[in-house]
Amino acid sequence: MKKRNTKKYLKRIIITLLLSYFVYSTFINLGYRNHIKQSQERNYQHLQAISAIGDNLAHSLEEFTRIPIEQEDERNAELFDTWRVVSSESRSIYSYLSRMSTLHMEDEIDDWNLLQYSLFRVDMFIDGMTIKFLENRSYRISDEEKEKMDAVISVYRNVSKEAEKEPVDIERLLESIQEPMLIIDNYYSDALEKTDRN
Repeated sequence: MKKRNTKKYLKRIIITLLLSYFVYSTFINLGYRNHIKQSQERNYQHLQAISAIGDNLAHSLEEFTRIPIEQEDERNAELFDTWRVVSSESRSIYSYLSRMSTLHMEDEIDDWNLLQYSLFRVDMFIDGMTIKFLENRSYRISDEEKEKMDAVISVYRNVSKEAEKEPVDIERLLESIQEPMLIIDNYYSDALEKTDRN
């Protein structure tokens, strides 16, 4: 009699444990899926913010490059204010880029990593120009730097244009910025090779 009761008791414990494990696993799995979805949605939200800020940056950079350098002395304050906006917008973009987590982008992880790398490189160029202007106390730029600034404008115009489409196609976005990125970043072709895009 005692053996029969012990067996029943053990069966109940095993069934209870199995049910508990099943419920717990389901709960954890749903929670993880929700976490992944939220992470993906946040990345798209960050991209939308970057798109809007980048469009403003491109507009300010266009204004900056239109000011004749021969008039630097008379228009120094205008050059200073315009570049300050460019630099500030670039810092804001950097902040959103730093908050992006590409880990949960599943099949698109390589594309998101390349996008993040690309925009970090643009920020590095703008940061480098800021340092140069401060060191030289002049806003004079070389033809090569002017070409890179035009490429930055192109990058953010294309990001803005592609980010407006629904759904956002990251692969198409990357194709649209590839040429200007090759101008901005001397090592971009290496990054393309690593992602089999060359």
